[in-house]
Amino acid sequence: MSESPHHALDEIQAALADAAHRVVMDQGATLDLDLRDDLLGLTEALELFIPGLDPPADPQAARQLAAASSAALIQGRPRIALARALRGLSYSAHHAELFYLASSACFELGATTEAVRLLAHTLWINPGHDRARREMEAISAYDDSGSWWGPEDLPGDESGGERAA
Repeated sequence: MSESPHHALDEIQAALADAAHRVVMDQGATLDLDLRDDLLGLTEALELFIPGLDPPADPQAARQLAAASSAALIQGRPRIALARALRGLSYSAHHAELFYLASSACFELGATTEAVRLLAHTLWINPGHDRARREMEAISAYDDSGSWWGPEDLPGDESGGERAA
């Protein structure tokens, strides 16, 4: 990544657009392993930026793509939903609803690790996101090992702020 945080955010947004294209082009039943790794890496890279500090490139496009992603999920087209959510994130990298929709699509595509990580990132951006909070609590109720969601991952705690600082 480059020295300038703004430039690095541009690089992340370009990588999200590329990931959206890769999702559509891949016709497999599940997500490609390289793409899954990229989703986790991009999500981690975004945690170096404070949500709301940098203005979104195109918030209107992000809202439209969120609506399109939601419609694709309702229609049972998770691959299209994920591609639209990722493309929307290329316009607004800290859009909590787009991360939530990407998480839902990943669950549908069998990418559970990525889905849970995207869900946690949704709550990092917006701890008050009701649907994400309910889903994370439901997952946690069935996770005896504590491997999905631990106390150190709770949005709003000191570790989240330290990541962005």
